[in-house]
Amino acid sequence: MSDKYSLCESRSYFGCLDGELDSPLFGETEFLAKGCDETYARRCAEYFEGITADNLEEYPVLNALFKALGEYVIDFLDERGDEFELGGFEYDEDSPVIDLINALTPVALTFEKFSLLSDEECPVAFSVKFSFDPVADEYMEIALHGDVAVYAGEFRGVSPWNDKLLKKKWNYARNI
Repeated sequence: MSDKYSLCESRSYFGCLDGELDSPLFGETEFLAKGCDETYARRCAEYFEGITADNLEEYPVLNALFKALGEYVIDFLDERGDEFELGGFEYDEDSPVIDLINALTPVALTFEKFSLLSDEECPVAFSVKFSFDPVADEYMEIALHGDVAVYAGEFRGVSPWNDKLLKKKWNYARNI
């Protein structure tokens, strides 16, 4: 765990923990941990801090989520790309995932424990809302629960943990 890692009771959300971690992919990133204790929040933070550009392939589901998010970006750019000044950003099906990751900034990282398992036994689960740097006010999201890709696509402002979301045609993770 990094030296910059911190964790405390949330001032904004009852029964939650606020924290900050140092992600090799995204730099210092604040997070909210819901429905869990410090043990689970710390495990999720350590998981997130362990992901680097060099070892992303060691996280196959997460890598697949970023590829699915890349599909969303390709569709978004095909549909609306001419509306924006992209500053030289280009992305297509042959682009490396890291090109997309470098164009994303985490806005909200949420760890959330599910099931009746203990905090030690429950798999890592998180959702990340990203701003898309080339397009102001364009937000995207990915969500992962253990080894299950839950969501990749446009940020819609609804819980990524809603079971109905898994089947929506705008969920680019539905086929992972």
